[in-house]
Amino acid sequence: MKTQKKPKEPYLKVPAHILNLGQIGLCEKVLLAHIYSFGERGCWQSNDTMGRIFMVSASTISRWLARIKRFLYVKHPQGYRRTLWAKSHPDVIEAVRCHAQLGRTNASDRRKSVEVPAQNRAADRLKSAISVKQNCATTNNHTVTENNKRTIASPSPLPACGQAPATYPPNAAMLQHRKQAAAEQVEKFKARLGRTADWKPLTPEQFAQRRAQQLAALRATTTRS
Repeated sequence: MKTQKKPKEPYLKVPAHILNLGQIGLCEKVLLAHIYSFGERGCWQSNDTMGRIFMVSASTISRWLARIKRFLYVKHPQGYRRTLWAKSHPDVIEAVRCHAQLGRTNASDRRKSVEVPAQNRAADRLKSAISVKQNCATTNNHTVTENNKRTIASPSPLPACGQAPATYPPNAAMLQHRKQAAAEQVEKFKARLGRTADWKPLTPEQFAQRRAQQLAALRATTTRS
């Protein structure tokens, strides 16, 4: 008949290196030992939960944590998923060392990925690129021949960058017609604005006189109202 094993009663173990700390009190040492007992997983308990365990208020736990913060690693200190680790735990020390080593490896890989590749030598560029034969005699001869053919076949260029002179009779009549049409359009625009050809600006005396008349009319209207 198999004997049933009794479940081990959980207890809190205070390591000697925590018990011998002289900078903090006994309550803080016990709280640090409690966080130490979670190991690499980290303590995720809130201040209220730890306050019920130690039979103190949450504000007291907050003060104790402030006194022992130099012995802790804290993740999300103000968040809902706050986690605490004891720096002196062997598993935590190993995890931090591996994380730092992994970070250095990733940084080295990133530096390698952003390095500017070395430029190819002149011989490599000649192998990888097709050079344009600009000084080829055959190509130049064909080009000269084609240019000569186009020059002979094309008519003589017109003056004024390929346009016929404005003194040419049909062109002169067309320009005159356009000027007349533009002048008529300007006159229509002036008539629409109410200005005639004999319009002249007011002199300073006329402007002052008209201004005085308009002010007098405005005062008379204000007085009647």
